[in-house]
Amino acid sequence: MKYLVTGANGFVGSNVVRALLDAGHEVKGLIRTSSNIMNLEGLDLQTVKGDIRNREELEEAVESVDGVFHTAALYRFWSGSYEDFYRTNVEGTKNVMLAAEAAGVDRFLLTSTASLLAHSEDGETLPESVEQLPSDYKISKYLAEKEALDFNDEAEMDVVVASPTVPVGPGDYGPTPTGRMILEFLNGGMKGFVDMDFNIVDVEDVAEGHLLAMENGQPGRRYVLGNRNTSLSEVVQFLSQVTGVPTPRFRIPYPMALTAAWIDEFFEGFLMNRRPRIPISSIRTTRVDERIDPTPWLNELGAPKTPMSKSLKKSIDWFIEHGYVNNEEIVR
Repeated sequence: MKYLVTGANGFVGSNVVRALLDAGHEVKGLIRTSSNIMNLEGLDLQTVKGDIRNREELEEAVESVDGVFHTAALYRFWSGSYEDFYRTNVEGTKNVMLAAEAAGVDRFLLTSTASLLAHSEDGETLPESVEQLPSDYKISKYLAEKEALDFNDEAEMDVVVASPTVPVGPGDYGPTPTGRMILEFLNGGMKGFVDMDFNIVDVEDVAEGHLLAMENGQPGRRYVLGNRNTSLSEVVQFLSQVTGVPTPRFRIPYPMALTAAWIDEFFEGFLMNRRPRIPISSIRTTRVDERIDPTPWLNELGAPKTPMSKSLKKSIDWFIEHGYVNNEEIVR
């Protein structure tokens, strides 16, 4: 088969590209002109330059492909404007779907986020409204997923949604918010933390789950790609055991962390228009229990489950190998 992967250079996207190539498929990768392509070096794929915010730039990308993996997204806790999230995650998704449908593409898979389900009453469906969501990122992903599921009902193209929990592993060049947390610990910058509960998954398992959902997923369905329920304190403890870096001395009370975030976002975000070190939404997220049991979805797809310890070790090794870690006690 021949597939297009949007955001092919990204954390999830590049791992999907590798999984597709390993399975013998032909791959087109859509990347922006300014994209960092380190994750694609040495891979046998066709790259196409384009921006999902501009539908006209997508025509070449969707030409003659059997399916589209839409992994491209703006994934962060803060941006200067909600419009940044909306244009990329919502309008960008619509642009890719419309271009794919016009080109006669059969299957479309959207990469969403399982964190949305933590805000619903049953933990398995989307919340009733965006008012329950604590960040612009989640609001935009909610709207994008709604657009995709509505598109499946109305268009001539099958749409499937893949919803990873919190992925870790190789290729996190950005890095993602989770990757930044791991790096902050590895480099000795984490003096304290606000604990939270979530589900962690190997990014290579996420990539394999994407392929399985594309091949076998039911149109109009969401498939949660996760693995183990854990907590930030447990992850930090494991990182300490592996690296020898001491665990932070104290856990920060939520009210204190939220106050610091408001101050930081006012000065850094509002006055200086640059990313705050402590975005408000990152602290609010710690109050949400994002644990989930992905077993029904994984069993239906036959998706793999790599142990958390192995996944975190792969993440550590990748960051060290690519020069992200400056802690001499670890890298020597």
